[in-house]
Amino acid sequence: MRFVFVSTMAGYSWGGSEELWSRAALRLREDSHEVAASVEFWPHLSTHITGLADRGIHLWVRSGVPPRLPVRVWRRMMRRGSKDQEWLRRQNPDLVIVSQGGISDGLPWMKFCLKAGLPFIAVVQSNSEYWWLGDLGAELTDAYRAARKVFCVCRHNLELLERQMGEPLPNGVVVWNPYNVSRNHPPAWPPKSDLWKLACVARLEPAAKGQDLLFDVLARPQWRNRPVEVNLYGAGPSEQSLTQLAQRLGLNNVYFRGHVADVKAIWEENQILVLPSRLEGLPLALVEAMFCGRPAVVTDVGGNTELCVDGETGFVAAAPAVSVLEQTLERAWNHSHDWQGMGIAARVRAERLIPNDPIGDFCSEVLKCASPGSSDRRSPG
Repeated sequence: MRFVFVSTMAGYSWGGSEELWSRAALRLREDSHEVAASVEFWPHLSTHITGLADRGIHLWVRSGVPPRLPVRVWRRMMRRGSKDQEWLRRQNPDLVIVSQGGISDGLPWMKFCLKAGLPFIAVVQSNSEYWWLGDLGAELTDAYRAARKVFCVCRHNLELLERQMGEPLPNGVVVWNPYNVSRNHPPAWPPKSDLWKLACVARLEPAAKGQDLLFDVLARPQWRNRPVEVNLYGAGPSEQSLTQLAQRLGLNNVYFRGHVADVKAIWEENQILVLPSRLEGLPLALVEAMFCGRPAVVTDVGGNTELCVDGETGFVAAAPAVSVLEQTLERAWNHSHDWQGMGIAARVRAERLIPNDPIGDFCSEVLKCASPGSSDRRSPG
């Protein structure tokens, strides 16, 4: 069979939302299927992307779009057609997989597939109560109805998408993202010390990941006097502004560690994950921390509470707000000597809920959607 993956991620050359489609593309290619991928233009493509071509996937880098081009002009260009869409048509795929960072960035591609008679599925990596369909509502609803399946990475975001559409999505399915840590041999608990180390593992983009909320809490008097070190792992467009914010607030115990490829190494040094997110899918950082036997402090967004159980495997802030996060971090601090036991419980929960081979499971769904008769609508199992 022939598959085409279309990644609509914009703003970054690589991110966690790219793991699912890229690994699935490689798995299908290893199984002797023909695979092509269409990705956004970047002056310097991520090595993750260029590596796909090295392993037999036909790579198409879409035309660069001027950064100041108005959205309405870009949509008009897409309606008239483009050489990128013509490339997709020429592939004559058995199935197109449209991978989106949000809920609507793949709409032009889904509409094109619908017009060209190309079977397609959609992947939704994140969603938020802050987003609404607005003028795109009817078009997006039609596109999602026409998809052979719509994959969301957590139950919460699928149900939220149905509310945003105002109707059920019978072809909606929950899918797990792959993770970058072994299920076996978790790191030992860090050596006993008077210093407690908290890790915030997320791209440096407070609009989504909420690092500014965490900084505001750490600036409170009681946190300044505690033996706490907060390590930020990741890169992103707001590194400079977050660094300046930490300096302005006088947070001398906050350290920017950059991107660390070895996830296990992070948890050899830190005792608890802190994710003050404003919006999420189901963060890989949470999954990986749990497999490494670490509890978490999370906000009740996306699929966080589908994994993290308040008071058992971590601590849940009911909303991404400074006052609520402060109360939750205070609860976590008051139970700091329970963190190791909660981390053990977190690992047990991860082993029970998270499949051994998320990529294999997703590829099985992709193959079903490409098979004859797969256009029949099926309720998620």
